[in-house]
Amino acid sequence: MAFLLVRIDDRLIHGQVSVAWGAWLNPDVIVLVNDDVASTEWKRELYSTTDAMGARIDVLGIESFLDRLAAAGWKNEDAILVVNCAADLLLLLQGGLSTERINIGGMHYAEGKREVLEYVYVDDEDIRDLLAISERGVALEARDIPQSEPVDLVPKLLELRAGDA
Repeated sequence: MAFLLVRIDDRLIHGQVSVAWGAWLNPDVIVLVNDDVASTEWKRELYSTTDAMGARIDVLGIESFLDRLAAAGWKNEDAILVVNCAADLLLLLQGGLSTERINIGGMHYAEGKREVLEYVYVDDEDIRDLLAISERGVALEARDIPQSEPVDLVPKLLELRAGDA
C-alpha cells in the first residue's frame, strides 16, 4: 500500500491537511495514527467528524494501524497518513510501513526545541528519530503546503547534531 502523502504534523488534521493537501491530492481517506487520540473517545470523535473535503477520516492507534496495514488496509483507496511526531512514524516504519518520502508539515515550537524552519522545531529526540528514518532510505521533505518549495531536512539536522557535539 502506497500512501499519497505521509506527513508529520503535531496539529494532526487541520486546514493545511484537509484543505490544501486534500484538494491537491483528492484522497478517499485521511488516516490519523495517534495512540492518545484513538484511545480518547471525545478526541477520536472530534477528529473523525472533521470536514476533510469529502475524505473519510480513520483514527487508529499505532498497533491497530499496523494490524490493518498488514491486512492490506486501504489497498484500493487513495490515502493520506498523518502522525504527530517522528517517534511514532519511526515505529510505523519499523512495524512494516513502507514509503520513499516523508512530508514534515508542522513540528512547532515547544520548550527545548530549536528552529530548523519557521514551522519545524526539533529537540535531540526529534533529530535522532528523523535521522533514523532517513537512514532507512526515506527522504525527509519539509513542506507545509503543496505550493511551497520542498526543503531537504537532512543537511539541516546533521548541522544541528554536529553543533551539539
